[in-house]
Amino acid sequence: MLTGVLKRTVASLIVLLAMSGATGPASLASTTGDRAATHAYLIAQYKLGTAVLHEATAARSAESATAAQIARECRGVVSGMPQPSLKLFPPSTPRVRGEKARLDRQQQAIEAELVSAVAQPGDSQLRPAEEAYAAEVRQLYWSDPTIASLLQAVTTSKLEDASAPAPPFCADARAWAQSGYRALSAASRELEASRTARRRAVRRDEESLGTLLKPHEDASDRALIRKARAVEIKLLTSFGAAFETDLRLIRIVGFPATKEPQKQIVLGRGRTAAGTRFSVDAGSSGSFGFGGSCHHSVSVSYSQLGGSPEILIMGAPNNPICVSAASTRHPALFCEEGVETIQTAVPGTVRSVRLLLADGRTIGSRVVHVPPRDGGPAGIYAQEIRGSSSHAVSLVELNAGGNVVLELKLPRYRCAKPHKQPEPLTGADLATGSTPEGESFTIRAFGHINGEPFLSVDTGVNPELGETTVVFPATKAFPWSLSLGCAPHSYVILYGWLAPPGTSVTARTPQGVVALNVVALEPRLHAKGQLVYGVFSALPSELTVLGANGATVYTEDLQAQATEAAQFCEGYAEP
Repeated sequence: MLTGVLKRTVASLIVLLAMSGATGPASLASTTGDRAATHAYLIAQYKLGTAVLHEATAARSAESATAAQIARECRGVVSGMPQPSLKLFPPSTPRVRGEKARLDRQQQAIEAELVSAVAQPGDSQLRPAEEAYAAEVRQLYWSDPTIASLLQAVTTSKLEDASAPAPPFCADARAWAQSGYRALSAASRELEASRTARRRAVRRDEESLGTLLKPHEDASDRALIRKARAVEIKLLTSFGAAFETDLRLIRIVGFPATKEPQKQIVLGRGRTAAGTRFSVDAGSSGSFGFGGSCHHSVSVSYSQLGGSPEILIMGAPNNPICVSAASTRHPALFCEEGVETIQTAVPGTVRSVRLLLADGRTIGSRVVHVPPRDGGPAGIYAQEIRGSSSHAVSLVELNAGGNVVLELKLPRYRCAKPHKQPEPLTGADLATGSTPEGESFTIRAFGHINGEPFLSVDTGVNPELGETTVVFPATKAFPWSLSLGCAPHSYVILYGWLAPPGTSVTARTPQGVVALNVVALEPRLHAKGQLVYGVFSALPSELTVLGANGATVYTEDLQAQATEAAQFCEGYAEP
């Protein structure tokens, strides 16, 4: 098992390295004392990492003994839990999705108990190193008292983690099984709640600590940062054997075995007319994305010359490409940044394909052969063109003798390159707040989809466990998404981009009509509107978008969505 202290140390070093990436001069606001305290803090972090690395083998030995004891005392204790669906998109009602989300969250909670139970002896072994570190950093002083306060909170929380007693995994797992895998024991729920709260607090405090310390770094810290990076790498490489112990014990106590990804078999590679490279890989099988009708499929990935591969339309129609069901053999067209992708499965008799463009040009290319062991005989055609000057019109499939097997007209698909590409967006916090239960959340923007920053809500909970996100069609002035939390922490966060002509949004609730929050965004985000969001205890019954003069742009009834949300939470609720 990975020791709790070992994992916490690696996490702290990652924060440390991210915080300490700057190599420029220290801020003018930084005093000599601040820089000295920051350097001492970096030294203490490095010393903790080396101490944990030195004791890691002894800690894992103690944990292995505990793992063996658990394996003897509760072998197969959760072997009756429901098996996960093998379908990528299994059809289900909102209530069934809620039941699955509850089961996933509870499984995660019980697995976390197992990890904590096994890690406790290792944590005890490493506690002296944690205590020495705490004593050292608590003596440090900065001109900003917030830094010392945050450091005190983080250090105290980690010491509490290291000294916490081992949870009664076997008893809690049996209680869960006896409930029909529907309800956690009171002890499990309490442990889950405290662990979640502590994790949120530590993550928030460490992020704030890193931001506040960064201006106090100077050139003398660079060698220390390199040494800390070396320790981090050694700690990460030591995870391998411990991870294998995790997996073995999880299987012994009866959790469904995680299906390891099949080894990808490269069937062929090629170069496209757009100057990119592609690879056709086998290894997918079963009902992946095909409702159970496909037994063999392959995937196509593309890359710029010298770049890393990127699967462009994985999960979209015809990628993965089914090669064992003739009805799915239809071309897929996809456009990204002015490059048009055309790909399809072809019969095994086809050896090459001639692509006709609207400007009269033709592009000939050979297909990649799919052997019987991978679902063939069949072939895979993959091509990319620059779509700004012309577009694909038809495909002509040819056999080994050059005779036409099939000529297929393609739908009109203009793929123009955008005039201006937004700068890459690694992440930006747009708004923060609290749910009705008092739990904090952050609305963040990541990357760009269709020219707009992608929004997400971070409540400190896995989006699949305890909350659900629903995205509604972007055909209106206010395309919105929904983050939903069920009891015991019920909340609804409704958020989205508000584009002109809308300037504000109101929501009808049982308490009356309320205005949603409007957040103006920085130009660097390249958003076509403003962020609008509202926080509720239940989904509003109606949304109204208002224009600049206060006139109604449109009104949307949310009764159907409210019913679905209620049904989801009914399924999610423990009896």
